Amino acid sequence: MKNSLGKKMVSIFIFFSIVLLYGEGFTSNAILDKEDAYIKEPVILTFEIKQTDHSKVMFFDFTLAESDAYEFHRLDAKEIDSYQGAQIHYTYLIYPLKSGIIDISFHLIQKVTTKENVAYSFSGDRDNVKGITTTDTPIALKPLQLTVKPLPEGTELVGDFTLTHQIKNHEANAYEPIPFNIEIKGKGYPPILENIFLPTDDYTLFQETPEIRAIRTAENTYNTVIYSMAMNAKKSFTLDEIEIKAFNPTTQKSYIPTIPKQEFIINPIAHSALVDKVDSPAPLKASDWSWIGTLMGYIVVFFSGFLTAKSVQWHQKERHKSDPFIEKITRTNDPKKLLSLLIAEDSKKFASAIEKLEAHLYSKKALDLKAIKKELNA
Repeated sequence: MKNSLGKKMVSIFIFFSIVLLYGEGFTSNAILDKEDAYIKEPVILTFEIKQTDHSKVMFFDFTLAESDAYEFHRLDAKEIDSYQGAQIHYTYLIYPLKSGIIDISFHLIQKVTTKENVAYSFSGDRDNVKGITTTDTPIALKPLQLTVKPLPEGTELVGDFTLTHQIKNHEANAYEPIPFNIEIKGKGYPPILENIFLPTDDYTLFQETPEIRAIRTAENTYNTVIYSMAMNAKKSFTLDEIEIKAFNPTTQKSYIPTIPKQEFIINPIAHSALVDKVDSPAPLKASDWSWIGTLMGYIVVFFSGFLTAKSVQWHQKERHKSDPFIEKITRTNDPKKLLSLLIAEDSKKFASAIEKLEAHLYSKKALDLKAIKKELNA
């Protein structure tokens, strides 16, 4: 009987210790969906805050601490609108980046104010909401620990991916560009590869910035990455088989997406037909005035490009005026609706506006809605 009573007293003490540690008037709870994970395996964190002292008006400002041991993305922040009874549910997607035991740390600020201050903040018009005066208290939260397992040596992709490639042709004239596309698609850590091809003197490689499409969910990140490139050469060459080592944390197995060996036939052309005589340009004769024609050709090309660029700018402006998304922004006067609209668009260029809107909605910071809409319409 005494032992049972003692256990109950210990439990009560632990409960109140947590409440006091997390601050007066509210409780919080942080949960990871797994205790251990591989490097770059998705981990979901849920963090809940619930106000228990209903005599005060409270707001909360929460985020994860930046760290080189992991990267994180906020997926959702659900707030239950209850006057003097704040409840917020955060969902984060975390990718651990280092093996070992890592700490996932938090930043939490409790903001306390009065009903009078809240009423005053809403006395302005809808586009110029006044800031709420609050008493801010940083709350020290104990970090969550995650055990992170290393990847098999040489792993370049982490997730479940498929690789496809497309080569326009395998025969070309000397120095003629040969288009080459590679697509990596699937779920996992974004499959960004710096060097798919090793440097070689057999050909010259031209690469564009990869086209990246990523959709983050509470399960994983769904990716499509397209690498567009071209190569040219002065003689026939062989592109050796390319193997990319990948690892699937779900099955805990490695696999190797492959680009098969490719043979390219390069047809030589007369030196005089080359625009750029790479190795040995022929010397100009004393009476050779052909350079004037070449110069005029460059001038024509320059002005053509200049006029084309101006034309593109004009069309972009016209398209901007009639952009239905911009029209939606212009018509939206509710900060919460505007935030939902920008998040649904999933564009990094709206990150600044999203951050300001979240700070207003979840931390009750001042908001100049007109200025934000002007920035978005720029």
